[in-house]
Amino acid sequence: MNTVKNILDKKGYEVVSVKPEDLLSQALLKLTQYKIGAIMVLDDNKAIKGILSERDIVRHLAGRIDCTTALPVSDVMTKSVTYVKPHQSLDDCLQLMTTGRFRHLPVVDNDELVGIISIGDVTKYQLAEHALKIGQLEYYITNTY
Repeated sequence: MNTVKNILDKKGYEVVSVKPEDLLSQALLKLTQYKIGAIMVLDDNKAIKGILSERDIVRHLAGRIDCTTALPVSDVMTKSVTYVKPHQSLDDCLQLMTTGRFRHLPVVDNDELVGIISIGDVTKYQLAEHALKIGQLEYYITNTY
């Protein structure tokens, strides 16, 4: 069974973050700089305060005449953050993402943020696993009969 830890071991454990009081413009710059779709919002003690995704930003700015990025991240972020543990299966992750309609999951171990995975990471890992299984089955079929 493949787990969140398998993805993080391959992808890395780096987490890009901002603080709740940082300006939205600073978060946008980091999202662009790191080419990511979501950024963790952490306090000075590295505790999770929220997550800010492209979708959060679009929803906040949609239909507004006064589009400004000079407001704190805490005004735009999602405050209720769903997370996973390193031992959880990729199927668990897909279920959470599908049900919650979000594309990024922070990874927490012993009450500490250790990484973040995206639906793209999970899908990529599962596609590679399926390709391997298909190859093994094809080999078995062609060499058995």
